[in-house]
Amino acid sequence: MDGLAPILGPAWVEAGQTIAQAAGAVVRGQLSAILARRVGTLAGEDPEELHQMRVACRRLRTAVGLFRQWLPEEAERLREEAGWLGSVLGPVRDADVQLESLKGLHPTWPEDVLPGAEAFLGWIASGREEAFGRLRSELTSDRWRRFAELALAFVRQGAPAEGPPVEEAGAAVIRKRYRRVRRLVKGLDPDQPDESFHATRIAAKKARYAMEFLAPVFGPESRACAKRLADLQDHLGLLQDRAVARGWLKAAQNDLPEHAFALGILSGWFQAEARALKQGVRHRWKPVREAWRRLERKLPEPEQRPPDLPEGSV
Repeated sequence: MDGLAPILGPAWVEAGQTIAQAAGAVVRGQLSAILARRVGTLAGEDPEELHQMRVACRRLRTAVGLFRQWLPEEAERLREEAGWLGSVLGPVRDADVQLESLKGLHPTWPEDVLPGAEAFLGWIASGREEAFGRLRSELTSDRWRRFAELALAFVRQGAPAEGPPVEEAGAAVIRKRYRRVRRLVKGLDPDQPDESFHATRIAAKKARYAMEFLAPVFGPESRACAKRLADLQDHLGLLQDRAVARGWLKAAQNDLPEHAFALGILSGWFQAEARALKQGVRHRWKPVREAWRRLERKLPEPEQRPPDLPEGSV
């Protein structure tokens, strides 16, 4: 089914489309990326293939969530299946991230921590091998075949052309997603748990994707604001990576009891780094806010709600 990727149809967004046409184009683009990356992911020679396939799954899920009301009902099924693919790809990618990060820290490890840290690298590598075996099985399964067939059926059906102009509806989507990130960032402080920062990262990712999807309509200001959100997302992503590492260190102590001291030292380092990362979030937010002010001037003014309608009714 990999031959489907080149024939999924046009995936460009442009001014003058309806929001439904733009949404359909975005979904086609992500489906094409998922299908095109399968062979490289299965080969396992370039971790970037797997990474980009996982990103396309995330972007597909976000696109359906952003534009659900203007897409055919079948899009929700694609979103669910992209979630399944993400659950298959995620453990392998997470292991790749941790291995790369820890190897980068290797020169900083003191001698009394080095044996335990290297044992932890081996523990992660072993888990990755097991996760990759599951990945190979799932990406050659009947469920994968059904997903590819569903993707082709969705494209053949085509997205409806009805709906408001992309300029009008797209601006509303972007505003809504930006405001959610702003609200979450304002509520953060360094004493809050990792989960609060992770939720903010997810919101930033969705706002970023919305701006990237619609950048052909709203121009370089949309790309610039998306770039600043990507910087914030990367900052929060490192915090999440450290949270994952601490969880894995705790689990590894059961399998590597002889290295409990070293693993505890590593966990302490990551905990201290997490604290510093949390304190830096507000600083990372300032460029986003500045870029947003420039983008907001490019967006069409929202339509006024009739005063008798409750919030969220339009």
